[in-house]
Amino acid sequence: MAETITRRDLLTNRRKKADRPSHIKKDWPTPRVAKLYRKFLDDKPAPYYPPLKDYTPVPITPSRRHTTVDWNDDAAAHLLRRTLFAPTFSEITTTGADTMANTVDTILADQDQPEPPGDWVTEPPPQFDSLTQEEIMELLQTYYQRQFELIGWWMKRMATQPLSIVENMTLFWHNHFATSLQGVFFPQAMYEQNAVLREHSLGNFRELLRRVTFGPAMMIWLDTNSSTVYHPNENFARELLELFTIGVDNYTQTDVEEAARAFTGYRTNGVNTNYSYNQATGFGNYWQQRHDFGPKTFLGQTGNFDGDDIIDIILQQDQTANFICEKIYKWFVYEVPDDAFVDEMATIFRNNNYEILPVMDHVFTSDHFYDENFRGCLIRNPLTVTQGIFRQFDIADEDIPFRYLIDLQHFMGMIPNMPPNVNGWAGYRSWLNSITLPMRKLFTATMTNGTNLFGGEFDFEPDVVALAQTLSDPNDAEALVNDLAKLFFPLPISDDLEEQLLYAL
Repeated sequence: MAETITRRDLLTNRRKKADRPSHIKKDWPTPRVAKLYRKFLDDKPAPYYPPLKDYTPVPITPSRRHTTVDWNDDAAAHLLRRTLFAPTFSEITTTGADTMANTVDTILADQDQPEPPGDWVTEPPPQFDSLTQEEIMELLQTYYQRQFELIGWWMKRMATQPLSIVENMTLFWHNHFATSLQGVFFPQAMYEQNAVLREHSLGNFRELLRRVTFGPAMMIWLDTNSSTVYHPNENFARELLELFTIGVDNYTQTDVEEAARAFTGYRTNGVNTNYSYNQATGFGNYWQQRHDFGPKTFLGQTGNFDGDDIIDIILQQDQTANFICEKIYKWFVYEVPDDAFVDEMATIFRNNNYEILPVMDHVFTSDHFYDENFRGCLIRNPLTVTQGIFRQFDIADEDIPFRYLIDLQHFMGMIPNMPPNVNGWAGYRSWLNSITLPMRKLFTATMTNGTNLFGGEFDFEPDVVALAQTLSDPNDAEALVNDLAKLFFPLPISDDLEEQLLYAL
């Protein structure tokens, strides 16, 4: 049953232990450390996950089919809202004056990997058995701080991103391969996965899937790390099929069991693994002793399969491309997929050997995507609300109060690196309820005066004058209102609202 909680209890962090979401594993990295970790987190703020809403989403029928996209500021703004966390006014007008092809090329261009949040990202794991309880508690505090340092580092990337889809794609893949810091324990492993998602966000899906599958974070999160020929663990095999690749009803329980046998013998210490990406195999004594080298039958094929073989067989199934493309569609277009358009995407995906970029290029240059009925039809996730505002106000990186933003996400329901479960965030209408909607309104309102929702003031004051000066004619009230409407609203405002805004000025 979904958790229910009063607004008062949420804001004061008064939640029963049974209602506090926890992904801590009972024996990772050791049983002793896991027990201390659970105790350590008991008095820490617990993320709030909006409960699932029972509703039937309404399909949207495209209003018409275009032979070419009517490219203008409105079309450009629609593209930027779906690919960035929020566009600036100058980005809307500049791209609107350019061509659609140039704009899409810019948005999909490669980006350099950012500097990591600290040297600790490559720090080896400690020898826990040699540590005292006091030393373990000190380490837990250090790791806890690094977890939020990593989250804040990524949130700043979202707020200061260039004209690029990369951070949004990274978030999309994070939701797809939903992995929690709490269960993984090591912030180093979560950073490594985040870097992989970013590096391969528009690259080859097979390579992305391999890098995530055999990375330390996923090995820990879905228990590949403890799966052996003697005791195969089905967790990863099941989620690989159900959530990451082919979808439900396209495999059997026997397929799960056989895939689980193939994913035995892989091991990590939280930072390094016994898997070679270049050789596409496990190595070392643990691998030789605990991998199941026997024949397996999976999705109708039989052989001495290992994890890479299972991935290759899955990618031979037509439904895999459709499943991935449907999720892309629901994130970037609308929550009810258009089957015919998803089929187009999937065909491109398969024909390009699972390269992601051609699929995204097809979506963002299609008349379907720019249909007016799809504009303003998505409920923004909480990160696009908070990080988008900071981006639109052009607040400098060093001024962004990341701990404040993380605190906000505790109440809005989307702390990155802390998804509710392996399914990721439910999204869509679940983003809005009696707790989250008031928080959105309060946050947006306080951004105009620099007031901290949790007391005190920011170290900066959002410069509304500077924002106005980026518009076409800040001295003309009507132009000012229309430009701000273009910046903050996905659809044209009504005459009545325009009149009210002019009166307010």
